Amino acid sequence: MLLMNLTALTGNFLLCWVIFKKKRFHTTTNIFIVSIAMCYLFASCLVMPFTAGALLAGRWPFGNVSCDIQGFVFFILTWVSLQTLTVLAASRCYRVANLPFYSKWFTVNRSFGMIITIWVLVVVVLIVPMTFGTATFEFHPQRSLCSMPSSKQNQTVNITNTVITLAFYLTLTVISMVAMCAIRRHEAFTRSSTLLKRSQRRSVIDLKAIAEERKTNQILLALITEVLLLWLPAIIIKMLEFPAQSVSSPRQIQLASTFLWFVVPVLHPITYGVLSRPFAKEVTRVLPRSSLRRNKVHAEHAI
Repeated sequence: MLLMNLTALTGNFLLCWVIFKKKRFHTTTNIFIVSIAMCYLFASCLVMPFTAGALLAGRWPFGNVSCDIQGFVFFILTWVSLQTLTVLAASRCYRVANLPFYSKWFTVNRSFGMIITIWVLVVVVLIVPMTFGTATFEFHPQRSLCSMPSSKQNQTVNITNTVITLAFYLTLTVISMVAMCAIRRHEAFTRSSTLLKRSQRRSVIDLKAIAEERKTNQILLALITEVLLLWLPAIIIKMLEFPAQSVSSPRQIQLASTFLWFVVPVLHPITYGVLSRPFAKEVTRVLPRSSLRRNKVHAEHAI
């Protein structure tokens, strides 16, 4: 668990840092990917360490305030990442189906505004019931995670949050399927088109652009598939406990669903780095150079 936490923290920090530092990565798609990486970065700082500590101690030793922080942040990051992926999938769909609409509404500045709007709305929706005392968080030993207890005080908020989470999950699934269908049709049309054969110079340029678009679509598909598959057990457990609050799944299953949720922040930067060669090259340029310089300095002093 501690290794997962460290990997998620380091990987998502590098992802945000490299994309912000290099202007070549300042694209609409990468803005949404950085927003998701920031979600996972917060998770590695405010969610995963508490769970690791609770597992080591066998109880919750951090107090009620830390429990409220973990539960609150966990809900925020889940909702923000689901909504951000949905908007990202929609943007790729418009990119291939309606380019004028995409060029108008999915500029870098407007995409940044969409991300801020998502964060603000999610925080407001979740902080209001906590402010009025209608939502509280308690440590759930079976999940090793702070969540809203199944009590009369939290019943309405619990039902609302469960429905909203399921709606976000299903919306992401539907939009992703529509986007993938549109992307496949566009790629099939591009392969069969003869417009790229007009000149050799234009052919090379267009083929590079098509390859970049195809790689971006692969990254999007991989990131969405990770979330939909790895977060599915937690969604299923929540829905099974929804009609009968007295029924609880075995601890091994619930703890496994928590671990699967934490796997997504770990895989996010790894998947992006594997599928994006330019990003992987930038990371390898940043990390080894500092170590090589240190080795040279030590060698010079030794001589």
